Amino acid sequence: MTGATAGLGGELKGTFGGPLRHLNGLTVVDVRRGETRKASITLSQGRILALDEPAPEGAEIVDLDGCWATPSFVDMHAHVTFEPRTHDGAVTFAFDEPPEVGGLRAVQNLTEALRNGICLVRDVGGRAPHMAEAKRHVASRHILLPELVTSGEPLCLPNGHGSVFGQHLSQSTLDELVDRQAAAGHEWLKIMNGPELWPDEELERIIRSAHRAGMLTAVHAFTPAGIRAAVRAGATTVEHGMVADPDLMEEAKGRSTVFVPTAYCSWISLRARFVMSQPASEVAILDYWHAYLEECRPAHIAAGLPVLVGTDAGCAPCSFDDYVDELLRFERWGIAPMEVIRNATIRAAECLGRADDFGSIDVGKWANLVVTEHDPTVSPAALRHPTLVLYKGSSVVNALGERWP
Repeated sequence: MTGATAGLGGELKGTFGGPLRHLNGLTVVDVRRGETRKASITLSQGRILALDEPAPEGAEIVDLDGCWATPSFVDMHAHVTFEPRTHDGAVTFAFDEPPEVGGLRAVQNLTEALRNGICLVRDVGGRAPHMAEAKRHVASRHILLPELVTSGEPLCLPNGHGSVFGQHLSQSTLDELVDRQAAAGHEWLKIMNGPELWPDEELERIIRSAHRAGMLTAVHAFTPAGIRAAVRAGATTVEHGMVADPDLMEEAKGRSTVFVPTAYCSWISLRARFVMSQPASEVAILDYWHAYLEECRPAHIAAGLPVLVGTDAGCAPCSFDDYVDELLRFERWGIAPMEVIRNATIRAAECLGRADDFGSIDVGKWANLVVTEHDPTVSPAALRHPTLVLYKGSSVVNALGERWP
């Protein structure tokens, strides 16, 4: 990291915008090495041009002495076309609303994500026309939005969980469905496996088909049977679940299964304000899920199984404003703050295949930074109110005042 540079001759790939800028005096959270160090950062055309090099001639100098720089975050579990606050009664939401409305909801939600320092979002399910609108807005560059990795409409059992916005095998053959998802630009296939469960052989067949098409798989599972089937079928990630069974832990390690527990979601979904808006059957499921996570948590964490950060933003009552709360859940579970940050950044970027551009403060990557006045490796709570958030070199949060040129 020290003394690294990409040169000044236009060698940066996929440039964006912004002036030549030199950030001085920072303590950088180096998530690759798991340490902090003093460093300057030079930015050009939205990317990191150099680390620990003298300020280039003509660069704007920003004095950030006494501040910490953390890589911007990745949210591994969101529904960007959904409405996170519908339970408050202030807004309405329907899965069959016009696609243009779903696209606008995505803009609103993703703007909130940026404000919280989230630069990369994996969406794990929405109606196809709404997702197409969301992807169009992100690709247009008319609006500054995080990059979006998508899974399209989830694959559900008939009348099962998620059916209202998902798809079923009765609508086409499995390979046709998967190929259609891939052709629409979705890199992941989301499969609902709870509370209703696919037969184990069928779940394996679905995941094989997705992998045949070059897609990764995210399996919604929060019961012992659902999680076990997801791991053994070869799911890339298990959504909402953790494991405590020693044999399944070993299998998960051998298969490099990644878990996205959405822990804060499990807690906030049982608060009275939300519970009052839900039928008793749904509350019972939420209560079971939270208790099961708490039961599995100690053994899962002690075994060193991966847990990545997902908010379930968009699925009421969860929003991207909950991101730091999810980090604090991990900290309360006994995960060291540096490891929490690594789970939120480089490990998530690697899982999504985006580590060349995201996840760490390294030369050539996008200039995505969260700058704080306190050390986030003491506690992630320091990340709740950033002084500066840069996304591709542009400031989306800036409380520096006169320190900013």
